[in-house]
Amino acid sequence: MYCRFVSHSAAIFALLLSTYAQDQVPLSGEYKCEDPPYQVHIVSKSPLVMYLENFMTSDERRHLLELADGNFKHSAVAQNSSSTIHAVRTSQSTSLQRSPIVQCLEQRALNLHGLDIHTANMEPIQLVKYAPTERYHFHTDWFTDEQHALASMGGNRASSIFGYVKVDGVLGGGTNFPFLEPKSGEWCRFVDCDEEYEAGVTFRPVEGNAVFWENMVDLGKGWRVGDERVLHAGLPVVRGEKVGMNIWVREGRVPDEVRGV
Repeated sequence: MYCRFVSHSAAIFALLLSTYAQDQVPLSGEYKCEDPPYQVHIVSKSPLVMYLENFMTSDERRHLLELADGNFKHSAVAQNSSSTIHAVRTSQSTSLQRSPIVQCLEQRALNLHGLDIHTANMEPIQLVKYAPTERYHFHTDWFTDEQHALASMGGNRASSIFGYVKVDGVLGGGTNFPFLEPKSGEWCRFVDCDEEYEAGVTFRPVEGNAVFWENMVDLGKGWRVGDERVLHAGLPVVRGEKVGMNIWVREGRVPDEVRGV
């Protein structure tokens, strides 16, 4: 049903369907992976940005938090062929074990690309926790350092999904895309319509929902580069605690040792 990442128009056409439900897929034991009927809203066609309403169930979010409990550490930033702690990112994060529920979320994300979990194009799912004053300054998810985007590592990050796992009494903490066209009307359920026009789009943190975007732009003849238009920031949390989920799909296969397989 879904087309691969190389075709914007094909992906957009397929995703114009407002709801999506995946057949049950046994993973292990008695657990069966069943996708909720989440809704896909097209925010922007170029760059391709989509809002995924009810992407995660409450049981799935609870499970993710249980897996991450006690494992959060200061978040690092990929820089100069390595990862380092940096003032632009003041959150805490952790990768998750690939439990059956985590594998179900992986396949849900890959379905958006027409990919199967066996293609192994995905980095480990990461949870990131923000306390008051913590944020992630403006950045892109695609790598500017070629050492992080080698073919042997799966290439660059083709897409990102940022989901809201826990929003506990949160004020602030939105996800801002300064180069997207501002929204109004029905979009105010999901975006901060009180932002200045020049601020672009700020998605408010809503539990269970997620934002999807493409990181790379096709210049033709097989040449793809990082798209500056998907610059974004995790705005400071003013009050409460926010836990988000990062899903990064690479252009090619990610080594098993990186995926934790």
